[in-house]
Amino acid sequence: MAVRKIALRVALGIVGLAAVALLLDGVAAIVQPSFEPGDAEGVLHTFDEDGQRHEARMIIIEDGEVLWVQSGHHFRGWYHRLRKNPKVELERGGVRRPYRAVALETPEAKAHMREMLIERVGLVRFYLIRTFLLFADVKPVRLDPPPDAAGPPEA
Repeated sequence: MAVRKIALRVALGIVGLAAVALLLDGVAAIVQPSFEPGDAEGVLHTFDEDGQRHEARMIIIEDGEVLWVQSGHHFRGWYHRLRKNPKVELERGGVRRPYRAVALETPEAKAHMREMLIERVGLVRFYLIRTFLLFADVKPVRLDPPPDAAGPPEA
């Protein structure tokens, strides 16, 4: 009998944590608070089938000259839109530039994203954020300049 009560309390605790995490994640998705002002954040513009522009505030991760964003959940609309139409725009510091979004779901890309995030926010904060996202699979997205935006090759 006591074991059943303990198991029930543990199960209710897990369900409660999941509910709180989903609520916080939903509120953050709707409100899109600014966690890191400045160049560390930007607005990603994606486009649906009708050409309608959609905006999502993102934390931008710089890896040398390569820019990355990441989706922490499968139900993010912006992620699905860029998978269908990789032509996106990123607005940072009041400047909007075109990019080609490359969603990379390889183990190597996921490990690289994890390393960059831990380096940026620290191990404890990384796991705290991952806990609130219910340890959802990280989906790295590299933002490449469009081919026509590349300058002439340097000699």
